[in-house]
Amino acid sequence: MKKKLILVLSSFITFTVLLAFSPHVQAAADPTIRATNYKMSIKLNTRKNQLTEKITMHIVNNGNESVKNLLVRNIAYGVLKYDHQHFKATRNAKTTVKNISSNGEKLTYTTGKDKSNLFVNKSLNAGQSTDLTVNVVTDVPQRNDRFGYQKVNNGKLYNLSFCFPYLSDYRNSKWNYHPYYDPGENRNSAISNFHVNLFAPKSYKVAASGQNTTKKGMTTIDAKNMREVAIVASNKFKVSHTSANGIKINNYYLSGKNSKQYNKLALMTAKDSFNLFTKDVGTYPYQELDMTESLLGKDTGGMEYPGLVMIDGSGFIKKTRKKKTIKKHKNTAPITTDKYTELTADVAHEIGHQWFYGTVGSDEYMEPWLDEGLTSFLENSIYDLTYSKSKVYCAKLEHNKYYNRKMVRRANQALASFIKKIINQPNEKTTYVNRPVNKPQKGIDTDDMAYDIGNIFPLALMETMGKNKFFAALHDYYQTYYLKQATTQDFLNIIRKYDNSKKVNYIINRFIDSNYLR
Repeated sequence: MKKKLILVLSSFITFTVLLAFSPHVQAAADPTIRATNYKMSIKLNTRKNQLTEKITMHIVNNGNESVKNLLVRNIAYGVLKYDHQHFKATRNAKTTVKNISSNGEKLTYTTGKDKSNLFVNKSLNAGQSTDLTVNVVTDVPQRNDRFGYQKVNNGKLYNLSFCFPYLSDYRNSKWNYHPYYDPGENRNSAISNFHVNLFAPKSYKVAASGQNTTKKGMTTIDAKNMREVAIVASNKFKVSHTSANGIKINNYYLSGKNSKQYNKLALMTAKDSFNLFTKDVGTYPYQELDMTESLLGKDTGGMEYPGLVMIDGSGFIKKTRKKKTIKKHKNTAPITTDKYTELTADVAHEIGHQWFYGTVGSDEYMEPWLDEGLTSFLENSIYDLTYSKSKVYCAKLEHNKYYNRKMVRRANQALASFIKKIINQPNEKTTYVNRPVNKPQKGIDTDDMAYDIGNIFPLALMETMGKNKFFAALHDYYQTYYLKQATTQDFLNIIRKYDNSKKVNYIINRFIDSNYLR
């Protein structure tokens, strides 16, 4: 997810900072019990705003122990429970599990305190596999967010994510799950293959994770080696395309006064981001990426999924002032930003998540910095600080005459100087980055920990190690955990492989709380 707004490019690049900063354990590549395939039949009723879902998951026990039950997560319950408490328009929306079966046999289940958790009474011995089918009917709430429908341009747009049942991870002899966390994410999923048939009115264009084709109201989606599937459908979408490094990029956008500028800038930013992140981190694993424009609510710039990113288009769809002032932290000066700069930041950030979250997975609830911090680093310190065609076009749209190669060099020098000051403050208070979303350091906001401090930690490592060593380590980390799941400890092991000096360990100790290493 992209929070608005951390770093802004204008006539001079302004760096905002939260504070003056002040033995090998490898993560399992896969959970021992996992769903290797999902077969999904989904019907979208746009009159009732309702999903009818039949999800069949092929589950394999690759471990050495048997289990007495299987944990299915119907995450839509957690989403709607939150919505009921915060949005009047969502209070009648509900999700109902009709039945769960295995090979035609109806199964019972219990929920316990959190009704998102369906503990299915189905044992699975070591080495065995089974097919589990979940039938559920879920209302789509009226909410401008990652799961919900919104009325736009005299039509409708459906963001369908966090609404499909899935098998929880089974690691270290237990089922792993987290409560729904609306300001961020609580995902923790292994790679699987998804085959989806989505039925929707013929007037709707569909974007989705993976590759898809639509014929006579049925969209067939094949998403291989992905952590989840997200779907966006609208009867008001236009579609345009570009490519980068052989990857097809599809932009689904809404018509409006500035739609041509939105479409062009979004595609240019996507292309530049792909080229830069591929060069500095590694190869993107999929053939396509879909971008979708929508309204995503206050302070949300975008949302990431494997093969699909949602981008907030509020500044282009709504009738708002061209410029607006954001004051993110009480100790920082207000920032005057522009919708075009916001768009480049949002697109670069969400595309960065294709590398960190989509390809290299992590437990977003327990270690949110691993995806948000590293992605903020890609956005702010690679895309934003590289002279690019998309930034040139953005400056042109903003009538900014100061964006040039010299200004970008000055911005890089300013950032290096700032990071050196952090490094050279030996008595400064430690500011930890690797805590769970529900246990940030006292006085530190969870978002600040994950995004801001999570961005500064790799910057400090890069300055201390030197760019050559740091990017070699980052590339190694990406390749080692490519389509797997990593932890902070795994990241540190790779860093120390390239530089285990006192200076690097000093930086690590400044930002990493050893009590929360996993």
